[in-house]
Amino acid sequence: MQLSSETIGVLKNFASINSNIVFRGGSTIKTMSEAKNILASANLTEEFPSNVGIYDLNEFLGVISMFNEPSLDFYDNYVRIGEDNRAVQYFFSDPSILTSPTKDIQMPDPEVKFSLSESELATIRKASSTLSVSDLVIENSVPGESELRATVTDLADSTSNSFSLNLSSSELPDVPFRFVFNVANFKIVPGDYRVDVSSKLISQLINRNTDLNYWIALEKSSTFGE
Repeated sequence: MQLSSETIGVLKNFASINSNIVFRGGSTIKTMSEAKNILASANLTEEFPSNVGIYDLNEFLGVISMFNEPSLDFYDNYVRIGEDNRAVQYFFSDPSILTSPTKDIQMPDPEVKFSLSESELATIRKASSTLSVSDLVIENSVPGESELRATVTDLADSTSNSFSLNLSSSELPDVPFRFVFNVANFKIVPGDYRVDVSSKLISQLINRNTDLNYWIALEKSSTFGE
């Protein structure tokens, strides 16, 4: 097996969510943060064997980067990563000691749907870093109207500097809501996304160009309705 650059990119992103991963067989790979507030799933062109545990995904990717076009040959308890007359024998970890999702999230019916472009996401991240604030508030500025506002701020500080922008929404309820995220949880591959948000404090981000999905928990300070 040889890994495409797209797959390497996904694995690098997954390593930012969780340092370990378990391949459970097939072309679908998943990861989950230690706090269990971020879950990600991707369908790849490659197929991995089942129950392969990698304890340090960044190290694993570092080994792959030692070669120009390495081949990966999987055996019972290790993978041979090599090219020409050079190779690394990389041993697996016991999947039972690693944090990984074992079942899919059943996404509730979302009350809010909106688009989040790659540039909008980059702007939100830059605002969070520049202002040193981490709360992202998604709310309807006027209930019953189609305008959706995203604000980056610090909700614990009433005098916090803040940044806001309007987002394009395809579905908004006729009730006030205030959905709060931690910007640090948006550990997603750059791209354009459709975002579904449920008042059950869960959201799903669906990449519009690749088969890549994220589920991100909302903060408990979120509100929906009067």
